[in-house]
Amino acid sequence: MELYINSTWTERYGDGYVAEALAWSESGNHATIYTTGTTADEAYANLRSALQELKLIPEAFTKGEVV
Repeated sequence: MELYINSTWTERYGDGYVAEALAWSESGNHATIYTTGTTADEAYANLRSALQELKLIPEAFTKGEVV
């Protein structure tokens, strides 16, 4: 599986921000995960937390490790 996240994909929608991650499997399936926050940083932090909870990324990483 390939996982793509990027803090620059965080967009403003209405009164909040939405961050997204894209995942592709070797068999051609894909999924998009969205999280929200009141700021772009909060939305991105929520996305990282969700991906960690799903065990798609390590518990501890720096912003540059997962782009």
